[in-house]
Amino acid sequence: MKKALLFALALCGLFVSGCGDGLGGGGGSPDTQAIVTLAIVGQALIEHDPREYLEDPLNSVRPILSAADAVFTNLEVAVSGPGCSCSPTRDDVFFHGAEPDVLDFLREIGVSLLALSNNHSWDYGTEGILSTISETEIRGLIHAGTGANVTDATASAYLELSGLRLGLVSMASVNLSEEARATDGRAGINMLDPGDSADWDRNIASVRTADSESDAVIVYHHFQTDAEIGWQESWARSTIDAGAEIYVSHGEPTLKGVEVYNGGLILYGLGNFIFHTKTELGRYPPDVWESVIVQVSFAAEGWDEVTFTPVVLNSEGVERTMFFETRGYPEVALGERGKGILRRLIDLSSIYGTIIELGDGRATLRIGDQE
Repeated sequence: MKKALLFALALCGLFVSGCGDGLGGGGGSPDTQAIVTLAIVGQALIEHDPREYLEDPLNSVRPILSAADAVFTNLEVAVSGPGCSCSPTRDDVFFHGAEPDVLDFLREIGVSLLALSNNHSWDYGTEGILSTISETEIRGLIHAGTGANVTDATASAYLELSGLRLGLVSMASVNLSEEARATDGRAGINMLDPGDSADWDRNIASVRTADSESDAVIVYHHFQTDAEIGWQESWARSTIDAGAEIYVSHGEPTLKGVEVYNGGLILYGLGNFIFHTKTELGRYPPDVWESVIVQVSFAAEGWDEVTFTPVVLNSEGVERTMFFETRGYPEVALGERGKGILRRLIDLSSIYGTIIELGDGRATLRIGDQE
């Protein structure tokens, strides 16, 4: 039932009632079509468990995520589990490694679907790739994008939700050593080199397989190379043509536009959800600390609308005790700050002819409004 699925991104929890009761709940009777809600957020560059430092982290965001049946993000760190002989592959402020408790926190806030393919997946080398996979599987988190070999790294992963099967294919176009690439005999990342037709064909084949084996497919792409934006657009549209319902990307840590293409939803960049950067104050422009939460509900009749809720990450100010451990967490952006984030999303999307309506505290994309 590809392209006949509903992506009704209705904002739940704080704003709308009647969403699912959680992962796997709310299945319908034979006469009632199940509706499954998925929340999609920016990348999770999470080095610390915030519960160690903050009394109630993500206070305003949690209700939105807990109202969804599943939450998807990209894990922008390598995880060093017990017994891992993990050695950092870099020694600067851009090294991002973490202990397994960060996965416990993500699971607590509702994350159940993870992309592992990005430019920090290899920060603990090959051992870190395998350790991260192991720790996600211990916690029952569905993941894609890395593997013990290229076949595993390219393969789709599946999440069962109230009678609907969601597929995930995950890849990265990033500037990393060739040693980070998964091969027939080496664990690593599912790499998509913009100049490599074999990479393109291998990944399109995986999307088509996921399309044949699931009710809806998400393609995740970590795009952070010297290739022009036009290449990313071509790739994103090709994944929709191959059967994906949603293409979502992170990479450059800032919000980018939204496109409706051939019945599919393309999210060219959702920026950050959690951003544990160790860089100095002022290193990044203000928009790096802003993003949106996207919520998608799946049913069988076709997709209707997409809703975006603005979030702002705490970032700058006076350095304080535990400053780097407590910066970079999201909360719902209210008032003029929230409207500004949504207006920027609307402007960025207008170049694709996408019409997004600004509402009270959120923005909505309706398929019937598109030209």
